[in-house]
Amino acid sequence: MSGLDILCVQLGFHEAYPDASTLATTYNDGIYYVASFVQQEFPDARVEMCQMFWGEKPEDFPLADYDYILISALATHFWSNIETLELIQRRKGPGCVVIMGGPHAAFAPYEALRYADYAVTAEGEIPSVQLIRALQEHKPVTDVDNLAYIGADGTLTLNKVTRYGSFANAINPSLLARAPKLHWATVSMSRGCPFNCSFCYAIRLLGRRFRTKTAQDVRGELDAIHRQTGCDRFYITDLNFTTRKDYCREIAETFRDRDYKFIAMSRINHADDMDLVLDLKRSGFEEYCLGVESEDPSVLQAFNKRVDASEQTERLLRFAENDIAIHSAIIFGLDVQDRQAIESTAYWCAEARIMHPVFVCLAEYPFQDLLYGARQDIEDHRIIMEVPTYQHYSFVGIFPRHMRPSELQQGILDSYGIFFKRAFEIERRPQRRARLKAYARSVERGRAGMEQHIRFLAELEKPYYTASGTLKEDLLKSDFDSRYGELRSWLGRSSRRQDVEFVKAYSR
Repeated sequence: MSGLDILCVQLGFHEAYPDASTLATTYNDGIYYVASFVQQEFPDARVEMCQMFWGEKPEDFPLADYDYILISALATHFWSNIETLELIQRRKGPGCVVIMGGPHAAFAPYEALRYADYAVTAEGEIPSVQLIRALQEHKPVTDVDNLAYIGADGTLTLNKVTRYGSFANAINPSLLARAPKLHWATVSMSRGCPFNCSFCYAIRLLGRRFRTKTAQDVRGELDAIHRQTGCDRFYITDLNFTTRKDYCREIAETFRDRDYKFIAMSRINHADDMDLVLDLKRSGFEEYCLGVESEDPSVLQAFNKRVDASEQTERLLRFAENDIAIHSAIIFGLDVQDRQAIESTAYWCAEARIMHPVFVCLAEYPFQDLLYGARQDIEDHRIIMEVPTYQHYSFVGIFPRHMRPSELQQGILDSYGIFFKRAFEIERRPQRRARLKAYARSVERGRAGMEQHIRFLAELEKPYYTASGTLKEDLLKSDFDSRYGELRSWLGRSSRRQDVEFVKAYSR
């Protein structure tokens, strides 16, 4: 299929709500893997990348010339760029097909399809190629994996969910040719996670089967990215990099002769094998994003976290003693967490010597139980939708029952002050103090946005709480039903929750 012109677009953050953590994403690797696979399967196609994280804009590209435009987005990217999506719709050629992927397309395809012809609801490489081939050959798209679209009867159509086996796909470094100086290059070494944490949408995207690339394939990919960009620091987006110890040791050995630095995601019980931790450290694994979430057993139980809360502090201190820097998202918003619990947790983060806590409020995407039969922890009507902070975890996106959203957001903001005050009292090592100072500067970048969001929430919440702070849930639900009732009915006619095989494939 020669002569295809394809543009891949990574939507960016709203200027008022940046990703203020020190791991501010330099790019999301998902669309780069899709673009690389498409280029591999259609070698004569012209595949271009528009990376809004770097300041590139779709309007600077010849939108009318493309046969396909592939868009990747989180919910916050989607709702921060409605004008951009409308611009693409206006300027694209009459025969151009728009395909949207990423978490927002997976969990809210009914929203993605306002601006796209098709949405990809799980891994996207193979479905994107299947879809392009089907369309080019004028064949039906009913057999394309992981696809959502509006059917001929006007309802949302959800094709079968497919989980793929081993993969060797690598990012084509030429797609990074216009990259600025990167503080992290984002790649994956494996996919899937065998655990079942309730809040983890990534499991539904990538499945629970743990699959790895070969160590030599990973080495080739990282070396190529390093030659293209000069970046020698890699953020490993694997859901749980340390799932297999033998694979970790193989990776450690493979990169022993390199001078790369890595940050990887893992579970806190990685600290129980300090020999492995130190072996990886010798190969540049000096930082981890750990699934800590809370020191409170009831919070961990609510999120189906199968870890012993009593051992968390000891394990975290073990990392700190061996100069391993720990990042972790700390989750607030449950009914068991009042303001005192929030402040105590922030203080504990410093005591446990977490280096980069990110205080967040998680909320489900709405209609997940209705549409997919998947577990949903937050009721639809309590989710604040269609705003630039939707699913942007550092910003409160729910109506809590026990405190106003603005109070919860203020608690998240205040937690940073509590953490940094205590952390600087405890930390004496110059390198760790320098890291804390750098992180404090990074957090400060997001303060104005958080304060702006607090003001927004204060106005939004006024009708829905009594003077004493009790949620008027009946009123909230009634207002939600009046606004989204027709959408819910439409989704109900599209639901696959009674399809046991579909639900089993889609479940976390």
